[in-house]
Amino acid sequence: MSNSLKTSHIHRPYVKRAFSSAAESYDHHAVLQREIGERLLAHLNFTKIEPKRILDIGCGTGYFTRLLADKFKKQHIVGLDLSASMLAYAKKKQPMRLPWHGKRHFCNADGCMLPFADNSFDLVTSNLAMQWVANPADMMAEMRRVLAPNGLILFSTFGRRTLSELRQSLASIAQDNQSTLKGRVLPFPDIMALGDAFNQIPIEMPVIDSDLFTLTYPDAMALVRELKGLGASSSAITGRKGGLYGPRLLKQLNAVYVDKHRMENGQVRATFEALYAQAWYKEIPYQPKGNIIPIELQ
Repeated sequence: MSNSLKTSHIHRPYVKRAFSSAAESYDHHAVLQREIGERLLAHLNFTKIEPKRILDIGCGTGYFTRLLADKFKKQHIVGLDLSASMLAYAKKKQPMRLPWHGKRHFCNADGCMLPFADNSFDLVTSNLAMQWVANPADMMAEMRRVLAPNGLILFSTFGRRTLSELRQSLASIAQDNQSTLKGRVLPFPDIMALGDAFNQIPIEMPVIDSDLFTLTYPDAMALVRELKGLGASSSAITGRKGGLYGPRLLKQLNAVYVDKHRMENGQVRATFEALYAQAWYKEIPYQPKGNIIPIELQ
């Protein structure tokens, strides 16, 4: 991974600010995120695991954390997120804890610098948070560090084909204007790059699979509004202040997007690729800050 791809596209302080600003609107727009979370949880139907301690990294407003709590009612579950505002929503949405339920805690911290001791959790999960990390290999290393023997890592992230129509439309505008709009769409890993990075940490029986979703919108403006409502602001991606796109660019984008990607019913399509990964703890001497191969983002 080049240094520019590794550091310039994701700015964690701005990510924190963007998601804090989107806390109130996030659930309204997060239909796909909930669907992917449910599919991620379904992977546990094919595993034999009885975790006592569970960590959910990048829990946001807590939807996937609640899915975990419903499946593992007696277990101790920690939801962790970079945004305190997101965590406040997650806490409010937690159902009343009954005496036989496990403890529920929420922690405001970075998924790449987990404030927990080694081997703290039997199940470490994350639903669609890894794409907001500058170097996903760092987050994978931390997930493995806090994983207990016989424990399982389970996470999802968006793949390379996500928002391909938006990327193509921006490239067309940039070519016509003899300019660059690089960095206006998050870079995403392909499944092979994700697997290569995942296999650099001590794990056993890794499995990676994917789903492809096609969502429809009245126009490109509706897609951009949804992305903004989910916290995908320009500042989070590039560190620049302001909206995801300026008024002039929005007008150009809508025209090009509708022209190139309009369907027969008059709406436009947007592709999203979900990558799911899971693996078990491997018992070998481990130094998490070693030579980790970073994911090549495209």
